[in-house]
Formats: sequence, structure tokens, C-alpha cells
Amino acid sequence: MRFSFMHKEGGAHPNEQKGSTDTKPIVEASVPKMMIYPMSMHIGAPAEPIVEVGDQVKVGQMIAKEGGFVSAHVYSSVSGIVTAIESRLQAGGSEVESIIIKNDYMYTKAHPIITPGHSSEMSNKEIIDTIRKAGIVGMGGATFPAAIKLAPPEEKKLDTVILNGAECEPYSTSDHRVMLEYTNEVINGIDIVSSLYPDLKNIYLAIEDNKKDVKKAMEDATSGNEKVTVQELKAMYPQGSEKNLINSLTGREIQAGELPADVHVVLLNVSSARAVYHACELGEPLIERVIFVSGSPVKNPQNLKVRIGTPVESVIEDCEGFSAIPGKILSGGPMMGKAINDLSVPVSKGMTAVSVLTRKQAQIEEPKDCIMCAECLHVCPVSLQPILISEAFERGDIEKAEKLGAMDCIECGNCSFICPSNIPLLDNIRGAKAAIQAKQEG
Repeated sequence: MRFSFMHKEGGAHPNEQKGSTDTKPIVEASVPKMMIYPMSMHIGAPAEPIVEVGDQVKVGQMIAKEGGFVSAHVYSSVSGIVTAIESRLQAGGSEVESIIIKNDYMYTKAHPIITPGHSSEMSNKEIIDTIRKAGIVGMGGATFPAAIKLAPPEEKKLDTVILNGAECEPYSTSDHRVMLEYTNEVINGIDIVSSLYPDLKNIYLAIEDNKKDVKKAMEDATSGNEKVTVQELKAMYPQGSEKNLINSLTGREIQAGELPADVHVVLLNVSSARAVYHACELGEPLIERVIFVSGSPVKNPQNLKVRIGTPVESVIEDCEGFSAIPGKILSGGPMMGKAINDLSVPVSKGMTAVSVLTRKQAQIEEPKDCIMCAECLHVCPVSLQPILISEAFERGDIEKAEKLGAMDCIECGNCSFICPSNIPLLDNIRGAKAAIQAKQEG
């Protein structure tokens, strides 16, 4: 899969391929008859079903509880009957336990998870408990449970909150539209998060310089708040990665093995901030998200507000189907997206997009020997040596790959896309990371 690049030190700029999708308003997606809820829509332990086949459920009813400290609750986005609890395919090819619900189209609502309208009166503990109860995870794709991320140990003394609106993936426009159309909800979510930190000094709203309309909307919404800075950043991939963003905005560097909290910073994705508002102010769990559906084979690309659990085939139908046979369909953008091999795969909490590539874009070229051009080193945003990690993995030297920092890879894909020899660097590094993790676990 190849896209043309403008090279930049520590990053790159692939053709954005956004077309006019960033000007298209968010549209409510259709809701199909059968909905699928995977128990693993987050990093950590799978959720555990608390319903049984034959149970009647309501919109916003918990159907699975978190399976451990690092886990997340799952809620139904429709009312209807549980018809099955079984393994189903998800993006990337793995099968996970899933709850299948037949939509009755009555949309009977469950009680709110908290009494609405009192977020300004909530204690820090109540805010964190509500975020956990709502099942909110990182909705930019990372899917780490938000309640854990937002409540680091007290000694970390967070002084900076960053709203991550740097939407640098090709095709990506859903964050753009969320910031533009739900500006106040996003800002209110960030305000709720910011209230957690007594040492707070700065709130950055990070936006790339190709989103002038968003910049104005955010500046208008935050005028008068001296702690808030709406910060424009150069449009560069992967500008939105945690380490890049923190360094660009604060000058602080996250060392290997550190987290943002170690440099007194917390980041939150645009959609995650909106979800915090919906949970703490409206009493609504996470049951929907905005995604974009785009790519040359898509007849009518759209930004869609989709109920979690909706099969991908339904959102494709909302976009009038395909005008040409697709070469590859991805959950996410073309740089970091995971393959969707079956259109029955559901929209999950961390699915930011459905990207449809042409056969030419999806074509995998035969790899050649490394020509030692060092381009992969130049574009790596975390200063790794991708070719050396890749070679260590291919030799089976997992210890060497670990020493070279494989676990620090953010899987942005720059190295693979820039490589003139078509070496599958990202695939090899992902393989190395999996092998290292397996070794550590057992």
C-alpha cells in the first residue's frame, strides 16, 4: 500500500486524501436489526456479560461489566432481545466473545447512570467513578480506560491538560466535525476533566493548521479563560501521537517506559472529552461515536454518528455502497488501521473510521534488500531504528529487538510507508512487540 509523502524530520506528510469530507456535516447513521457488542473494545481484561440469551434490554443498559481493574463496562445502544452470546469477528481478524441483540426499534431507555445536570457539583471521586461507570475509553484508537488515565497517583501532580484535536491520519475528518459541531460539549468535557487537578496551569487545545474553522470555533468557545490556549500545529503525521504532542506544546520529553503523567500531563481525545460531558452532565454511558467512512471506492463518503455495535456493512450502505470493488477495508486510517475482512464486524468504541482503499493502494509490493538510506530513522517520531528492530525480529533475536526499543514504537507506520525497498517494517515491529509481551507474561 503506497501513498506519496512529503518528508519531514521525525515525521512525514502523506497526501491527506480528505477530499471534501471535512465540510460534510455529521449525519445520523441507520440502525440495523442485529447489533453486535464485543467484550474486548478496550485495552485490558475483556468485559463479562451480565445478561443472558432471551433477556430484554434497554438503550443505555449495562450488558457487560468490567472484567478487572483495567477493563471497561459495555452498554446496549438499542432496546431489544439478547439472541446470542458467542464468538464474533472483529477488526484485525481476531474473534472475541460478543453479545448479539435484536433491535426492537422501540428505543426504550434505561435510567441515567447518574442524576443529570449536576457535573459542576461533583467531587473528583464522583467524576472518576462516573467516567468508569460510563465505560469510556480512549476514543482516538488507543482504547485505554479513561478513568485510570485521568486518575494517576497524587504525587504526579498534573499541571497540564491537552485536548488532542490533531487529526493527522489520511482521510480522517470525524474529529474535525466533532470539534466544529459539538464544540461546547467538547469544551465542557475538558472543563470537567480539568477540574480534577488542583495544580493545573495550562489547558492546550491542539489543532493542526489545516483546520481554521475549528480554531475559530474553539477560540470563541474559550474566550475569557486565561488557562486555555488554542494551539495551532503544523499538519504533520503523526502530530497527534502523545510524545510528539507533549513535546511540541510543553517542551517536555517522555523517556522510554514513561507515561504522560510522569511529565505532569494528561491528554484526552476530542471524542473522549465529549463522552465525559455526556456521562457526567447528562448521565449517558458510551453508546455512540462519530466515524468517517471514506476512500475512492465509496460512492458517498460521510461523517456518521453511529451507535456502537452497528455492523460495518450498515454504515457502508449509508454511504450508498461502493462504486468499484475495494482492494482493502480498514478500521481506522490507512497508516494505522486494522483490516476488516468481513463487513459484519461491528463499530466499536475505538473505531475512528472505515477507510476503503482501491486495489492499487492495497497492493503489497515485493520487498527488496535494505539500501541503507536511513529514511525510516528520519521519519520515526520516537527516534527508533526501525530497520534494526525489523532485522532482529526476522532473525528471531527478540532480546535484541527489545533492547533496540521495540516496545516504544507507537505503530504510526511511517517507516513502512517511506521505505523504498517495501520492507514490512511495521508488521515486523508489531511481531517483535507481541513476542516481547509474550515473553514478559510467561
